[in-house]
Amino acid sequence: MSGWQVSGDAPSFYQRYAYAIQAPWTDDLILQAGCKDGDRVLDVACGPGLVAGKVNEVSKATCKITGIDINEAMLNAARKIPNIEWHLGSATELPFEDGSFDVVFCQQGLQYFPDRAKGMSEMRRVLAPGGRLSLNVWGPLERQQFDAIFQEAVRAFLGPAAMAPTILGMSLNTYGELRKLATDAGLRDIQIRFEHRTARYPDLAEFLTGWAQATPSAAQFRAFSDAMRDRFIAYLMERFESFVDDRGVAIPRENHYLLATK
Repeated sequence: MSGWQVSGDAPSFYQRYAYAIQAPWTDDLILQAGCKDGDRVLDVACGPGLVAGKVNEVSKATCKITGIDINEAMLNAARKIPNIEWHLGSATELPFEDGSFDVVFCQQGLQYFPDRAKGMSEMRRVLAPGGRLSLNVWGPLERQQFDAIFQEAVRAFLGPAAMAPTILGMSLNTYGELRKLATDAGLRDIQIRFEHRTARYPDLAEFLTGWAQATPSAAQFRAFSDAMRDRFIAYLMERFESFVDDRGVAIPRENHYLLATK
C-alpha cells in the first residue's frame, strides 16, 4: 500500500500500538469470511501480520495463509510469524494467478491504494469462484475523536504536510463509495455495515509515546529534543484527559466492514 510507509523500528511499535487500536475489529473481520479447513487465504496490505497471524486461531480452521505488503520493514516484522508465506508486492498488481485464493482479507489497506478501483479488481481477480472478500476501512475523520485530536498535535508540532497519512487513512468513508468499488469490480452479495467500538490501552502516556513512533511521522518525532518530545506528549495528555477511566485510555472509533463474493 502507499500513504502509510514506515521504516526503522516503527513496525515494532506499529505491531503493539496499532494492534491495540485495531484489535476490537480484527476477529470480526476474520469471522465474517467463514474460513474453512483447506482454504487458501490472502492478506493484502498485511503489514506486520496482524490479520494473517490470527486467521487459523480465530476461525478454528487450518488454512494456507499468504500475506503481501509493499513495505519491506513491515514484512520484516511479519516474517517472525511462522507457517505463512510472505510476499513483497503491490496490491494493485498482485503477483498471483487468477483464482488462487478462497478468501482475501484487507484490514485498513484499501484507502491507501494509489488506485482503489484497480486494487479492488485485483482482489476479486485472485479469488476463486465463490471466494469471499472481507475488508474494513475507518469511518470519516470527524467521527474519529482520537485521530482528530492527534491531528491537531501533528499540525501544531510537525506542520500540515505530516497530517497526510492519517487524513488518507480516513478518506474512504462512505457507504456509497465502498459499495461502488465492490460493484464496479464485479463482486456479488455485497454487505456493508458500520460498527462503533472502543479500543483500550492501560496507560495513556505510554500509548501516546508508542503511537507517535508507529506512524509515518516517527522519524520526525524521534528527531525532537527530549524537551520537545515532552511538550508534544504533554499537549496530547491534556487533550485526552477526558478519555481516561480506571482501566486506562478508551478510544472510540467507527469502522466500516465489507463482505462480498466472487
